Amino acid sequence: MARPYTLASHLQYFNTPLAEFTAARPEFESFGVGGYIFSQDESATPRVLLLQRALTDSMPGCWECPGGSYEPGIDGTLLDAVAREVLEETGLHVSRVVELVAVDTWIHTRRNSSKFRIAKYSFIVQVYESVRQSDTQPVCSEDMPVQLMASEHQAFDWATEEDVRHSLQSGKYQLPPASPNIVRSFELYREL
Repeated sequence: MARPYTLASHLQYFNTPLAEFTAARPEFESFGVGGYIFSQDESATPRVLLLQRALTDSMPGCWECPGGSYEPGIDGTLLDAVAREVLEETGLHVSRVVELVAVDTWIHTRRNSSKFRIAKYSFIVQVYESVRQSDTQPVCSEDMPVQLMASEHQAFDWATEEDVRHSLQSGKYQLPPASPNIVRSFELYREL
């Protein structure tokens, strides 16, 4: 069950009712969302949560951040969609939407060869599980209680910026085309 979350005041624009938000963007037939979740290890090195797609899903074996499509009738706002997708894919509860990282757009081709346009909004989010409630101390990456949805993801890891930059060429993670946004998320995280 989703918990209430807050958002940075400059993101209030994305708290618009979903029907109104999508109606203002008629050039897109579908909207996606993504959530960059950060934690730190014992050395205080920032790490972002990456999920490896199941081998039976689209883009098998690819590493990505939690995300998916908004669901009309379920998600009240685009930010509700982010919170729901993070919860479904990781078992973690969004406590705050902190910053917009990127808006990606592309044309998707269906199996029947028809095409539609997608816009994906990705945000840095904080989760309740990143802080020990008893003493408000940060929880290390290794202690974060990530729970994967097996039908979508088969593994998770907490990647450093160096891991991600190295994987853009050929490294530990097979990353999707929008993976430079992961590097951007590290830059914005440091600024926050």
